[in-house]
Amino acid sequence: MPCVTSRNAVVNCARSRSARMHDSMRSATPLVDLQSVSRQLARKLSELSKRLSHTQGSTGSADPAAADRAATEYRRLTRQWEYAVAEIRGLQTFSRFLLPSSYEDLQAAARQGPVIILIASQYSCSAIIVPTSGDPHHVPLPAVSLTGLNNLENRFAMI
Repeated sequence: MPCVTSRNAVVNCARSRSARMHDSMRSATPLVDLQSVSRQLARKLSELSKRLSHTQGSTGSADPAAADRAATEYRRLTRQWEYAVAEIRGLQTFSRFLLPSSYEDLQAAARQGPVIILIASQYSCSAIIVPTSGDPHHVPLPAVSLTGLNNLENRFAMI
């Protein structure tokens, strides 16, 4: 795998993680950090996220008029959510709020220990190791399966 492609893969993995956080707000840490600076903005973002999640489920209505109203409301709420995130990113130390880590940030984190990104699908599994300097290293993992990684993830979630 060429180095440029590996760097892009690292950034895209981080971007994917960020998108999942936006969709489900699975990790409360960004909101907890924000609450320590602005409870009002944290509450606003949390409420907008809940309303977006609820509205998204309404867009699949069998009634075309209801689906259209729900889609319009979803777009309106999405704009409000984006404005709230932009406002948060204007705060000191929150400029990268809900954004993926940059490659340089991952390299800095690697000084504390290896940063290893697992890439898994039903077809293959591999890892990208981010060193403290230089390009990432792609490592194929032919003996690892998606099912095995899912089982491992579930075991760690129980700890």
